[in-house]
Amino acid sequence: MNVNVYLREHLAPVSKKIYIAPSIEEKKLNNAIKAFGYSGSPSNVVALLDTTLFGSGKEGLLFTGEQFIYRAALSDPIAIGYASIAAVEHVQVRAGSKQDKIEHSIRIDRKEGSPVEIKYLLDCDYATLVNVLQGAHSGFDEFQDEKQLVPIDEMEEPVKVAYLNAMVNMAYANDAVIDDKEMAELLLLMTRLNLNAETRFSVRAYMTSSEQAIPFETLLEQMDAQCPVGQIKSLHVSLVKDMINLYFCTGGTSVEAFDFLQSHRGLLKVTDDEIELAVMAIRTDHDMLKDDVTDEQIVSALKLLSAKAAAVGTPLAAVYLSGSVVGMSAAGLTSGLASLGMGGLLGLSSMTTGIGVAVLLGVGAYAGMRKLTGANELTRSKRRELMLNEVIKQTQATISLLLIDINYITERLNQALMVHGAQDQQIKKLMRVMGQMTGAGAVLTDKSNTAQGSATRLRCAQFLDEAKLRMLTREPTKAELHDFIRGFYEERTFKQEKDGQTSEVTRLAVKRGLTNRELENLAKAFEAIGYFSMGDVLKNAAGDAAAKAKDKLTGLFS
Repeated sequence: MNVNVYLREHLAPVSKKIYIAPSIEEKKLNNAIKAFGYSGSPSNVVALLDTTLFGSGKEGLLFTGEQFIYRAALSDPIAIGYASIAAVEHVQVRAGSKQDKIEHSIRIDRKEGSPVEIKYLLDCDYATLVNVLQGAHSGFDEFQDEKQLVPIDEMEEPVKVAYLNAMVNMAYANDAVIDDKEMAELLLLMTRLNLNAETRFSVRAYMTSSEQAIPFETLLEQMDAQCPVGQIKSLHVSLVKDMINLYFCTGGTSVEAFDFLQSHRGLLKVTDDEIELAVMAIRTDHDMLKDDVTDEQIVSALKLLSAKAAAVGTPLAAVYLSGSVVGMSAAGLTSGLASLGMGGLLGLSSMTTGIGVAVLLGVGAYAGMRKLTGANELTRSKRRELMLNEVIKQTQATISLLLIDINYITERLNQALMVHGAQDQQIKKLMRVMGQMTGAGAVLTDKSNTAQGSATRLRCAQFLDEAKLRMLTREPTKAELHDFIRGFYEERTFKQEKDGQTSEVTRLAVKRGLTNRELENLAKAFEAIGYFSMGDVLKNAAGDAAAKAKDKLTGLFS
């Protein structure tokens, strides 16, 4: 355990108004980052104790792995590093005309500088908070800010390999063979985790060598050693969910009868409640794509799932660290949830880098249109269309990778036959046929990828308006998207003709040679900030103008 994990696991009892990452509402988080003067990444915020009357998030305590920041009403924020604390004391003073009231405060003695008094924390259990702060400053030697949530597809390749090999172990332990259904599920998982070609080949090789299987305990140790600090618990919960899903796909019906899971629970350190949450998530995932399930039923099920996660004390995002078991990536699932007005449910917004930041796809605009039209059936179709398109996309990507890998294996087999001097004509003929088929498959795959890339490119700005981009990414939780989007563009010179005159202009154009995945991520980032939404542009322009007017007025009276 590090201090980030310690704080996430111990701060909840402090108050009903404390919000633990990644379940901090985006608007509240943006308000807090500005009001508390926090200059780090929003993804590093561990928790927020909101002591405002109306829940704006602008007063209270903001916690990260290095420090906590205290901001009282109408006061400047005070940052206190855990390493700078000398002592923490709970102070209780009798007050009132009859001395029948007790006023609580916390005194922080610092190794350097004057003491800090923390008070006026509404609905706060001061004794519990003091215990947490004492444990933080005295129980750890290192204090470091870190991301509070990292999807598995952003982790290092050794983590992904160990994760998938653990799944292979489970498949073999189930019935001593990897059947077609298990293979399909494993391939889909490999696609969601975004493995590179070399890694995919190593996992496929592991699938064929059950007699040389690495012990599950060793695989878990490899995962934990390579996993980002503070993400081990979430990784274990995600692995349990994926194993249970694979078990159900091959006819399993009862978790109690799932011998592989039950025999390794001690290593995974998962509770009955966490297993129940995983099962609940799997069933909800499958229900979301059923024809006879309405929006209202889905929303109700998701609210129950969210409440269950809160009661268990496990972020719902941890369950979906590898995406959805029906074939959607974490980003794709959140896109579908956005169509229900529940885009922030997984807490992925502003908790991850790159496309992880961009998973909220115009929730407000879509929900508003839904209210205006009252088109419930259309809404339901749109929800299913979003999710089914994501499943289709992931499946097509898996088939594409399968063809690429078959071609790779064919080439390796050819090389091996040449080295060993195999002369059998029938073998050579079969290899030629296989080469022709895989070659044709590769051509068709390239053709499909090219068409998909062209279609996706249409959802991206051909020429980037950098001023507009800056305006739309002013909020702290969207700030990372500025650099993310800008990184896909480069200055290029173009000729333009106007009034019969030809001149050269320099514009920011999309870089050449981007992969389909990169283009898809870029398109989602544009959607997330509302780049093509007139409403979002006007709203941000109005906010920008108001901020400038406020600055001018402040200058006049300063």
